[in-house]
Amino acid sequence: MREGADIRNIQYLSQALFRQAEKHPYVPCQWRRTHGKYVPITYMEVATRIRRVASGLIRQQVKEGDRIAILMENRPEWAVIDYAILSVGAVTVPLYCTYRPQDMAYVINDAGVSMAFVSGGNLLRHLLQAAEECPKLRHIISIEEAAEDNPLVRSLQTLEEHELLEDELKARMARLDRDTLATLVYTSGTTGNPKGVMLSHGNILANLDAIPEVVELNRDEVFLSFLPLAHALERMAGHFLPYSFGISVAFAERPDTVAKNLAEACPTIMITVPRMLEVVRNRILAQVNKQSAWKKKLFYTYLDLAGRKRMSIFQRWVYRLLDRKVGYAIRQRFGGRLRMLISGGAPLSVEVGSFFSALGIPVVEGYGLTESAPLLTVNPPDAPRLGSVGKAVYGVTLRVAEDGEILARGANIMQGYWKQPKATRAAVDKEGWLHTGDIGYISDDGYLFITDRKKDLIVNSGGENIAPQRIESLLNGDVMIDQAVIYGDQKPYLVALIVPNEEAVRAWATDEGLPETDWAHLCASAVVRKMLQTRINGLLKDLNPFEQIRRIHLLDTPLTIDNGMLTPTMKVKRRKVYEAYAEALESLY
Repeated sequence: MREGADIRNIQYLSQALFRQAEKHPYVPCQWRRTHGKYVPITYMEVATRIRRVASGLIRQQVKEGDRIAILMENRPEWAVIDYAILSVGAVTVPLYCTYRPQDMAYVINDAGVSMAFVSGGNLLRHLLQAAEECPKLRHIISIEEAAEDNPLVRSLQTLEEHELLEDELKARMARLDRDTLATLVYTSGTTGNPKGVMLSHGNILANLDAIPEVVELNRDEVFLSFLPLAHALERMAGHFLPYSFGISVAFAERPDTVAKNLAEACPTIMITVPRMLEVVRNRILAQVNKQSAWKKKLFYTYLDLAGRKRMSIFQRWVYRLLDRKVGYAIRQRFGGRLRMLISGGAPLSVEVGSFFSALGIPVVEGYGLTESAPLLTVNPPDAPRLGSVGKAVYGVTLRVAEDGEILARGANIMQGYWKQPKATRAAVDKEGWLHTGDIGYISDDGYLFITDRKKDLIVNSGGENIAPQRIESLLNGDVMIDQAVIYGDQKPYLVALIVPNEEAVRAWATDEGLPETDWAHLCASAVVRKMLQTRINGLLKDLNPFEQIRRIHLLDTPLTIDNGMLTPTMKVKRRKVYEAYAEALESLY
């Protein structure tokens, strides 16, 4: 463990980074890709720039508690700006780069954001569109460029160019403690309107308190950052964690260049989501299956031996030989030094976890929610149990309610939802237990197993939260559709069960000159399915890519109270529907 990395006496987040800068000023803090290679930025350089930006914020009359947004790709400036905001007692509001202007406007207005940092280009243009609907947004600071003739926009350089206000900055930081609000992280709710999760410095530090008991971190670790820093998982595990423990972070150029950047940055740890691991596994297997029968046999023999707990002397010899030929070549694609993948955001399948462990790249799976900052459990690297999400981390207590819901309590649990006391009371009870919305059980030796989801919120295999009711409402409003049920939890994309409107579809079929047939055959028609898919694509065109419906299955029988698919108040019994049509749903993948 890095010297001086004890977090438990730290009172605010930037204090941990500044302490590392004092102890190890010339150690790499970040790696920026420049002219085809990664060059280091030291802790001293980063800490100095944080102080300059923080001084600029003070000059701009930023007050303690003011909300300031960040809209930019993963890059070194993200940490500089985030820590500067936190150092002056303001509150960081991350915005996803995938937000549409109307999404940005909603969050900015709901949070009361007065200043926003943006990288430039399309993001700046989208933010300026959103700003037209945001009367409280008074300043936009652009990292790369300033829009001409726009009084809202100025460059980051103008914020940094004056002298440091050391005394005023020290006074601001002296007033910070673990109860100070640090960030509002907006997460989708089942109504479709995102809620601002209020996380204090102490909520996040409580997660960092647990790290030394979870994983051993070495002096030369390098994280590769590619998941959005607006996501609670990447922000905690790939942002606050490394900077608090004196470790360096390299930034991928874009999500689609991760493979190239792995080979260039040679990281030792990377935060990921199950969907990425599924894609990588499938690509490796596809390449293997193109090889000769002899090479395929060697590969699958290697996987088989790697998965065994016991091997004979001869098998160990064969395994070591194959590891040099097979395992080494694959690990080189990840830079050659990757010793751990940290997976979160969605459940990891046993098959995927076993595959990477067999290749010599173990996957450490964690579980949590944005509301828990986000860490609740981790599968111990020295005693993992695939299929579970591990054990509660230091400071977290878990229990299972009578209805099977998993409850969690600890110093990492959020302060509440921004301006939503009713939603806060529904999520965190009077005794401080966070109701996770997940169903599961805890084994006798403390491993947590998730078996179901109490909430209807869908989490796809990429970790995106999707509210099905909002999408279903859009579909049900179409004249051709009577009922729609969305499916896609832990899956790469959404699909839907559709009950067409018989009268409207029959009329359309007549107009199109389709031969007369019974209703069941009409619902099975590829022509009808294509028509409905086209209409659905049009209905959902303004939603995010991960909210699109890729494939549909038509039902010729409606969902009713009598057949057990609806409640007495006409709500869909989602799990019952999924069970009844499991084969049809799985066929869509």
